[in-house]
Amino acid sequence: MPHTHHTHPKKNAHSCHSAPSKPTPYGLLALISLSLALPLHFISSDHLSLPYKPFIEALISGIAVFIVGFPILKAFILSVQTINPNMFTLLGTGTLTAYLYSLFGLFFLPTSQNTPFFDAAAAITTLILAGQWIEQRSENKLAHSLKNLLSLTPPTARLLQGSVEKMIPWTDIQPGQHLLVLPGENIPTDGKILEGHASVEESILTGEPLPIEKFPGDSVLGGTLLSGGRLLILAEKAGNQSLVARLARLVDEAKENPPPFQRTADKIAGAFTPLVLLLALATALGWIFVGESTANAISRAVAVLIAACPCALGLAAPVATACGLSRAARLGVLIRNPSSLEKLSKVKLLVVDKTGTLTEGNPALTHITTAVGISETLALTLGASLASSSLHPLSKAIVKAALSKNLSLEKISDIHDTPGQGIAGRNKVTKLLLGQLSFLEQKNIHITPDLRTSAPTNVQTTAGPAVWLAQENQCLARFDMADPIRSTTPAAIRSLKNLGIDIELLTGDQPEPARAVAAQLGITRLQAAVKPEGKAARVSALLGTVPGLVAMAGDGTNDAPALASADLGISLGSGTDAAKEASSVVVLNGDIAGIARAFLIGRATVRVIRQNLFLAFAYNALALPAAAGLFISSTGWALSPTSAATSMGLSSLLLTGNALRLLRYKPSS
Repeated sequence: MPHTHHTHPKKNAHSCHSAPSKPTPYGLLALISLSLALPLHFISSDHLSLPYKPFIEALISGIAVFIVGFPILKAFILSVQTINPNMFTLLGTGTLTAYLYSLFGLFFLPTSQNTPFFDAAAAITTLILAGQWIEQRSENKLAHSLKNLLSLTPPTARLLQGSVEKMIPWTDIQPGQHLLVLPGENIPTDGKILEGHASVEESILTGEPLPIEKFPGDSVLGGTLLSGGRLLILAEKAGNQSLVARLARLVDEAKENPPPFQRTADKIAGAFTPLVLLLALATALGWIFVGESTANAISRAVAVLIAACPCALGLAAPVATACGLSRAARLGVLIRNPSSLEKLSKVKLLVVDKTGTLTEGNPALTHITTAVGISETLALTLGASLASSSLHPLSKAIVKAALSKNLSLEKISDIHDTPGQGIAGRNKVTKLLLGQLSFLEQKNIHITPDLRTSAPTNVQTTAGPAVWLAQENQCLARFDMADPIRSTTPAAIRSLKNLGIDIELLTGDQPEPARAVAAQLGITRLQAAVKPEGKAARVSALLGTVPGLVAMAGDGTNDAPALASADLGISLGSGTDAAKEASSVVVLNGDIAGIARAFLIGRATVRVIRQNLFLAFAYNALALPAAAGLFISSTGWALSPTSAATSMGLSSLLLTGNALRLLRYKPSS
């Protein structure tokens, strides 16, 4: 059923959106029209004899068609004035033809030749209004899901200026402001914690079931709930640019930006209305030519006009896309544009980083092996001093270990960070290096055999890499890490394989821990010790080598080139802004389970869109010949105008209902 209750800035040629911005009270209008159509049907029966009966029928039907059904006629007139044929062109033409032919027969045809359609015109109007009301309610469910997204953020925020607190509207939040959040409150916008320690419930956005402990320096998302503690955060996004606000805008815009494979249906729908008008004219003339009465010929032409549903083609993708994006948002998957939904359904190879994607991403220092004459305290102090200048998870683990022992860190200057390899700098007296073994070897650092061979950490269990510390030309220590595989990773890998998606592990970590992770997860494709530029080159080389698309998932700045090189880039919500900007899909909970969920949602949405397109084409392929009377010779049956109106409304309602199922979709392997 076509829409008329709201407008959008963009419209396709076949668009059915034509009414004022205020919602039309279709439910009330349908009830009024029904209260006219029922007695009219009784009056028009052959069993009732009334004086001036045809004139009473004309009056009641005219009220239903021209007064109660005015929104339909208004949209019809607009489509004619703007030369924009759409669903209302057919509905208006069919209803007016039925009524005006009946009125013509009343005054100009003999009673024996006059077969009025006054009751049919009123019934058609009633069914159209009722269908509009039902669809309006269905689309309100989608609007309600958008409202729920926006309701995650509080209407006001507590702005801290010096020692003064001030309540400001959510829309007035600007980047750089200091916001105070108290226990039990929702965080007003995306930002970073300046002071405080608290538990934050992010399940509404990321799907993580348990509250997450947050510390100074950690990022927080607008709309998440502060379940314990008190935080001072630095706003990094304006209120209307927060993740929640962007999610709502993406879902709303999706209704006007269907995926690419909808374009063919759009072109067909755009040419559909003129073709149906010609088909209706040909139907009337054809039946008259073979000797059928004018009344029957007009009846079948009207049925053709009413049964046709180009709006079903127009509805097939936009509503399903919007529902899919809305559901994805509620499950912690931000899909930037509708075309990415189609790409998600076509991916056959997923290239993933290791740290933070397959593993916890919060490695812990488990053991320090030092060179002769070097104490663990000195090694940890020097290593943590240099590591404090890096945001890499392994660097954070070294700093955390040093702070837990209350070690005082030294000031480092001349810092030079080589992404994916290591970091260099100087303390007061000497040059320091911290990074992978290959990073030190490139600098011609001497590494003793005992440091190379010692491996107290069981990499098969912890899947942890090692970080090496050097001073000038001498290696001082080896820091062994533990970075366990996430508990959700094995099931997610199985889910991806069940979808027919192969997985390649592409990591900058050393081969030994990378092989351990791959072996535990059954991943046979592995590329380890790959530099950032090497990742992009590897992804580019993979394009076109599989019978589908290649997706890349990562979370770091060093992953951004590879994300941009892939057919589809997927970044993790815990990752850097550079990674997110290079991606079409952002998984907020930051692990491969969320990535698997993104593929499942994408495939489910595309599946529903294809179902809708099939149903739309199938309906029109069956309804139009039936309305034209082409099945009469074989079955003795044809769609009447009233039956055509019912079938037309049910077809659009079926498509909308099928799409709304996505709002309750639960991804599972």
